[in-house]
Amino acid sequence: MAIITSPPRTVSDIKTHSGRVSRDHEVYRDYFQVGALELERWRRTREREVAISRVAMIDKRIAEIDKEKELLLASATAACEMVYNKGKSESTENKKSSGLRIKY
Repeated sequence: MAIITSPPRTVSDIKTHSGRVSRDHEVYRDYFQVGALELERWRRTREREVAISRVAMIDKRIAEIDKEKELLLASATAACEMVYNKGKSESTENKKSSGLRIKY
């Protein structure tokens, strides 16, 4: 059997040209970067439009809630006044109180 004297080769032993190329003539990279930035700007614009529409829908719903709340409070106030005034007659409003009455 033969004895292996050189160490086994690994991925770091592979020779490539990746670090030797000058970036002066790679204009296509700049155009690619511009295209990527335009896509990102378009996505952000769409995201902003969606957010603005959601805020508008939320504002609309808040206005609807306020209207419903006012209607419910008005009907509750009317019902309470009917119950409160039901026991009193109109003649009691004309009577004057005779002072403080305390029951023991």
